[in-house]
Amino acid sequence: MKKVILMLCFAVVASVLGGCATIVRDNTQIVSVTSDTKKVNIKIANKAGHIIFEGQTPITTALKTSEGGYFDPEKYTITASKDGYSPQTVVLDWHVSGWNYIGNLALGGVIGYLIVDPLTGKMYYIDDEANINMTSLPKK
Repeated sequence: MKKVILMLCFAVVASVLGGCATIVRDNTQIVSVTSDTKKVNIKIANKAGHIIFEGQTPITTALKTSEGGYFDPEKYTITASKDGYSPQTVVLDWHVSGWNYIGNLALGGVIGYLIVDPLTGKMYYIDDEANINMTSLPKK
């Protein structure tokens, strides 16, 4: 009987003090960038405008879902360029993880919902792939 009571107490404390998205998700995410044209030069900038990645398609890289600010998800802009093609821009936008709602609201994790998950950034996810369609410039 003591084990059952101890386990119930642990479950209540975990649901109140923990953040469900924090337990289930990481604050980095693998993102793949492809293009319909080979070896397109890309730059990925965070919402502050800092270039955090440069390379050529196809690539796979890890991006943070938040920089740790309270309720402050990250957003990325990919700029693509290649000689003979028009430059393209693609945005990797953020979304709130279903784990944030399911775990925190269903289990009563108010502290997780309002403090832990927003501070860690683990309540967010970003688009996990981008396909860039290049448009060739008219020949002169």
